[in-house]
Amino acid sequence: MVIKVDTQLPVVTALDPQARRPVQGEQSLQRQRKQLPAEPAPPPRGKSATFNLQLNQQLTSMQAADSYLGELAGRLGQLKLSLSRELSNAQAGERDGIKRELEQVRKLLAERSQRSGETLDASFKLRLSEPVRSRFSLQGLDSIAAVQQAGKETLLFSAGRKLAEPLAVVLDEGLSEQQILRRFNAGLGPAGIRAEVDHGGALKFSARESEWQQLKGELRVQGEGKLASQAQAAVVSHEEQMLRLPEAARLDGARELRRALDEVVAALDRIGTLREQLSHRQEEIRDFLARHADHNEREWAKDFAGEVFSLMRRSPSSYAAVTQTVVAQANISRSSVVSLLS
Repeated sequence: MVIKVDTQLPVVTALDPQARRPVQGEQSLQRQRKQLPAEPAPPPRGKSATFNLQLNQQLTSMQAADSYLGELAGRLGQLKLSLSRELSNAQAGERDGIKRELEQVRKLLAERSQRSGETLDASFKLRLSEPVRSRFSLQGLDSIAAVQQAGKETLLFSAGRKLAEPLAVVLDEGLSEQQILRRFNAGLGPAGIRAEVDHGGALKFSARESEWQQLKGELRVQGEGKLASQAQAAVVSHEEQMLRLPEAARLDGARELRRALDEVVAALDRIGTLREQLSHRQEEIRDFLARHADHNEREWAKDFAGEVFSLMRRSPSSYAAVTQTVVAQANISRSSVVSLLS
């Protein structure tokens, strides 16, 4: 499975570091401004990259995801060690410890969404620009070819009180792959379920993780005897997950232990790769914000000085006043002003 990291910089609203509360000395200057003829407003400055709020939010989310992945890797590393010892000793001495470690890992996996800042899905793919979605297959509807062979059939989906009314997916003879997807998306869209075809040609569905957790236990389907039975029946779904841990009671032989160890090792490899990608992405964002922050400091200082001297040219002034202004500006940094006004 390829672990993907969203690397696109989205278009977002930037923070405006020039927005300041007027201090006492500025209030009189502002009153003088109001008495002067209005001047054309300067063109708006570019805000697309200055103190980008969404990039800061993404950075925070990635830090939460990395922290969670680090803790999970630690738990899996301990489980790997215990499984290896059990295999090498061929004794049941480690069995109780393995059971405890399995439960700890399961608990941590169940907390994935909350602990990772809702940025990691069950396949451990990073989702920064959209809500985390669950991807799953539905038994009997896991193949485009099977749907095409079934031909004409109407599927009615219901979910008790979770859906206001049944949802109908109307299928006909001779539908293409794209037409089948459109029929499912039109029918199941009100429930937030989206149909897609994976790289292997299998029919997959997805929904927002929080909504699917409430819906999946209630979802039922009724068909015409081809894709679904004529009697309403519960929908059997299979969710995609990065790691499927066996029950401790099933680890009663070397074969099962070896299979569990292989799963843990593969998961550790994927987590390591994802953490490297996260680290690289965080450095990119920090560099991006630092470059534009430095540029904004120079722009702010230039604009502030221009406004001050423009105001003084339009009002009675003296050489002494100009000198005092220059000296004061030279000895105060923007960070000091911001901290005083905060």
